[in-house]
Order: sequence, then structure tokens, then C-alpha cells
Amino acid sequence: MHNILLFLFSASLFLLLPFISQAQDSDQQPDTLVGEFSEFLIEATRLTETEGSAPFSVTVKRRSLAESRFEPALTLDRVLSDVPGLWVSNRENYALGQRISIRGMGWRAAFGVRGIYVMLDGIPLTMPDGQTGLDILDPAFVSQAEVIRGPSSSFWGNAGGGAIILSTKNMNDKPKARVRAYTGSYGTYKVEASAASKIGDHNYNIFGSYLDHNGFRDHSSHQALHLGGHAGFDLGTNTDLSLTGSFVDAPFTQHPGALNAEDARDTPRQATPGFVQASAGKSWRQGQAGATLTRRTNAGTITATTYGIARELHNPLTFAEIEVDRLVGGGRLAMQDNSGIISWGVGLDASVQQDDRRNYGYEGEFVRDELTLDQIETVSNTGVFSRIGTNWERFNISASLRYDHLVFDNNDMLLEDDDQSGSRNFSSFSPAAGVSYKLNTNLVYANFGTAFQSPTTTELVNRPDMTGGFNSELDPERTLGIEAGIRGRLNDSKLIYDIAAYSMEVRNRLISYQTEAGGARDFYRNEGLTQNTGIETFLEWQPIPQLTARTSYTWSRFTFEQEGIDAQLDGNRLPGIPEHRLASALQYSPSALWAALYMENVGEYFADDGNNISNAGYTVLDLQIGHQNLELSSNLIIQPFIKVNNIMDVRYNTSVSINAFGGRYFEPAPGRVFQAGFTVEL
Repeated sequence: MHNILLFLFSASLFLLLPFISQAQDSDQQPDTLVGEFSEFLIEATRLTETEGSAPFSVTVKRRSLAESRFEPALTLDRVLSDVPGLWVSNRENYALGQRISIRGMGWRAAFGVRGIYVMLDGIPLTMPDGQTGLDILDPAFVSQAEVIRGPSSSFWGNAGGGAIILSTKNMNDKPKARVRAYTGSYGTYKVEASAASKIGDHNYNIFGSYLDHNGFRDHSSHQALHLGGHAGFDLGTNTDLSLTGSFVDAPFTQHPGALNAEDARDTPRQATPGFVQASAGKSWRQGQAGATLTRRTNAGTITATTYGIARELHNPLTFAEIEVDRLVGGGRLAMQDNSGIISWGVGLDASVQQDDRRNYGYEGEFVRDELTLDQIETVSNTGVFSRIGTNWERFNISASLRYDHLVFDNNDMLLEDDDQSGSRNFSSFSPAAGVSYKLNTNLVYANFGTAFQSPTTTELVNRPDMTGGFNSELDPERTLGIEAGIRGRLNDSKLIYDIAAYSMEVRNRLISYQTEAGGARDFYRNEGLTQNTGIETFLEWQPIPQLTARTSYTWSRFTFEQEGIDAQLDGNRLPGIPEHRLASALQYSPSALWAALYMENVGEYFADDGNNISNAGYTVLDLQIGHQNLELSSNLIIQPFIKVNNIMDVRYNTSVSINAFGGRYFEPAPGRVFQAGFTVEL
């Protein structure tokens, strides 16, 4: 009943809007999740699909000028909070990153992201083994996000439980320069700068930021330097070349660990004592670069991409000191055509990942003990894919198929417990098909899709017997899903909507667990079958240009449906995912003033497979106010802002450590948080 009342309250915002007085125009561009149907290809779908034809749940969010000026966006949840079916759980811990789940896929991640494919500016952040790290991304520079809310291995292969394609490219063709600086609670200081220019037919964009953050909890400080840039070259009537690159340097980020229920309630700012004593945390440095050449021919459009990634990681934890040097390289080649009544596309992906991994016994205070693991892990992934569909006026059908072959090799360099070298091979066919019917500005669709997720190298090397090599008992999890939905814009109305219902069956679920001998280390096992069902809704209303209201509601029920290693799991709910989640926003911009009120309601959810420990639900409100047009001179504009997160000072846990040992499940959220700063534009 509580969630129903909140939903009705949020929906009532739409009924109140006509009674709010009209105001003068502002210069902000619309901020929508789903706009009128457009014909540009959705990058997240790889081939031949547009917003107006894609027969599956896809969300395209383009950030407004006001959001880029006034939203600090320290974490990705501040960018994607109102995408239905997607939950970005902010752990308030930069050493672990945020947990991202799409329809339950990705819930198991102890750190980083699992089960979901993520790409930034044409370069995959998802490695060939299916592991995704987001710490090269500064969310403040995200200009557009495309989200496939369902199985998508037919597009992306491994870790295709969903897809998030992020862009930091300048969406405005006008040359400009911008500097933003702000400060806030818990010792937060950040400076950002960006510049975009156009010389002839060529475009250039560079950006960078520096963040210094003490953290809400003890032992959670974080500093990071981010740099990035793009260049686009028109090489002739039919040929384009784009270059992109990113870099991050984080000298050391502290890891506070999770707390038990009593400590999370009474002293939420404290860190786990063992993590403080061990000086747990991580430092990392990563750089990546890529190039994409696009050639339009009479036979179709050819796209070729190549990229490279280098990463250094130093990760002292309570049970070990871990060092990983990673090199990744890959390429994509695709050809597609959607100009006739039949649209089609074919392509090839190839990538290789090499991790030089070293684990040391650890005495804390950065004093390492003897070498316990020394191995070189190599993962290669080769995939071929194709897609074909009709391009008729109203009714359309499409189908796609992809084949992936993964090879995991481990070369044991330590050789203390005999040679633990070995290999694992995984292969998968990933089909998908859908139908759609277009009626004016509305699209009705239905589809089925598949996904697979191999164990990552980190999950394979964490063996319960504490030896080297790969865990030979882990297998990929596989997903089959069906869905139906409708999205579009009502005729003669400012109302945009998106409604979808789905059911997914996931076999060989990869389940995390901890042991007394392993301490805080997560081990994994395959655990039978789970059933994921849900309903997703999104509404946006803009009755006048100055006023926008949005609300999204997600209902999900994810349960173990088959007895596995632990027979008591049958019928239990998957931990870490709420059954109800509601996110609403009301944005108002009279003249140059911009104000926004955000609400998020998250229902209760479990922290363990046994459903013995739960995390209480919560409702938080955020308020944001900014001024878009304080002119210092004819060419210099300053835009000050202030934001208050959790204005009601609600005490809650923002996330949980799933299946944690010793009762340390809970990751507390801060109370009321203030942030204030300004943007200067030239």
C-alpha cells in the first residue's frame, strides 16, 4: 500500500501542472528519455534499428543543457536515475564502484559491473571476459546514454544481459568553452573544464576534471584526474573518421568495507576496523584510445573500429595485496543497409585481454608478505553476428544471430604447488527476434532474446581451496527472455510514455559467497535456475516549454525456481534488488531560473540468498536550483547552482554487500548533503 500511495502521489504531479502559471522561454533544450521517433541508428543495437522501429525495450536519454550545468553527477546514478528497469546502486565507495542492474542482471557484482555490456565513446568498458570497470568514466561529461533493457547478446555477445552505450561527445555544434567548479559536504571539491570547436568540417572536443572527496564514511577518501577528447574528420562526401581517447589517474582510494546491522544503524560513518588496519583500498591508472572509420557506399554503410586499453591496478585488501597489469586490444567491422524494404547487417568482433596478476600475502600498512599467486591470464573473444528485418511502413519483423567463442588461458608463473596452468573454452549462439507495429507516433512490439555471461577471470581465479589456476567447476549463465511493450507519444499531447512487461529464465546463475578462510574474498558457484519477471513504466509530460515532469516505476520479482546446491533457496528472492522502485522529477525553468525536485522510493530487499537479512526501503528527496544567465560581459556567462541531496535527512543504507561473511552486509548512505558551485561559459 505504501508504494501504491507513493506512485499515486508522483503521478498526481502531472495533474497539478496545468495550474502552474506560465513563464517566459528559457534556452534549455528538452531533457527526455524517449522523444518523437527519429531515424538515426541506435548505437546500442549495432545494426539497422532506430528508435521508431526497434522491437524491444530501448531508452535513449539526452541530457539537457541545464543538467550538464547544474547537476554535479559525481556518480552514474545521477545521470540514469529515471530509466525504468535500470538500477544504479550508489555504494558510496569509489574503491568498489556502483552496482548496476538491468532486470536483475548484474546483481551479483562484488565490485565493478557484471552481466551488462557497457561502451564509452565507441570503446568497450566490458572486457572480453565479461568484467566491466567504470572508473575511467566521469559521469558529469555524459551527454547521451542508450540503454537496452533486456537480453542483448545477439548484439554484444558476452555479458549481454543488457547494454549501456555512453557518449561524452559535444551534442552542440556551436564552439564553446566551459569551466565548472563546486564544493560540498564531506570535503568534496571538483573542477571541470571542457572546450569544443569546429574548424571547417572537422570537430574537436576536449575535457578534463579533478575530484578530491573525503567521503561520508571514515577511510573512504578518493582523488581522481580524468581527461578525454574527441575529434571528427570529414574525409569526403561519403567517409568520416572519428578519434577518441580517455585517461584516469587515481593515486589511492580508501575502502571502508561494509558494516553489520548495529554499526550501520548507530555509527554509520565508521569503517570496518579490519579494513582500516589493513589500509585497504586501490589505486589505478588507465588509458584508452580508439578510431572509427565510416564509409557509405551504394551497397551499404561500412564501419571499422579499432581500440586499445592499458590499465594498472594496485589493490591492498584484508586478505591479500593484488596487482594487475592489463592490456586489451580489439576491433569491429560491420556493414549494414536500411535503405530498402529489407534492412540487413553483418559484422565481426575480435578482442584479446591479457592480465598479469600477482597476489601477495598482506600484513597491512602496505607491508607485503610472500608472493602467493603469479600468473598471466589471457582471454580472447571472437564473435560474428548478423541481423535482418523488414522496413515496411507499419508492421515489421526482424531477427538476429550471433556466435561467440571465448578462450581463457592461464599461465602459472609461480609453480609452488605444481603447475596450475590451464584453460577454459566457452561458446554460445545468441538468437533474437521481434515484431513491431507502428501507429502514428506509437510503437507496439514483442520479442524474445538471449544472453550469456561467462565467469570473469576474477571469478575464475578465486578458488575456494585458495590455490592458483582457474576454477574448473564454473560455467556460464544463460538467459532466455520474452517481452512485450508499447512506447511513443499520445496524439495532440505533450505526454511521452513507455510501458514494458517481461519474463526471463536464467540458468546456471553465478552466485557469490564468502568463507571464514577466505575472509572478505568472494567465491562463486552455479546455482540452478531463477525466474525474472517485471513491469516497467515511464511517463513524461511537458505542457509548456518551461515545465517538465517525469516518473518511472519498476516492479520486479526475481526468484530461485529450482533447487541447487542449497535446497533451501528454492522460491527465495534474489538479494540486492528491490521489488518496487519509483523515481520522479519535476523541473521548472521560469526565465533564466532553473529548479528541480527529485524523488526516489526504493522498496525493501534482501541481502543474502537465504532471505534471512533484509535492507529496509527508503524514500529520499533532492532539490536543485540554478541560474542560467548571469552575464558578466557580452561573451561571459556565469551559472551558479546549489543542490541539496536527501533534504529530509533520511537515515538508510544505500546498498548491501551480498552474502557477506560475518554479518557485514550494509553500506550506509549519507544524510543531508549540500553541493554548491558555478559554471562559466565562453
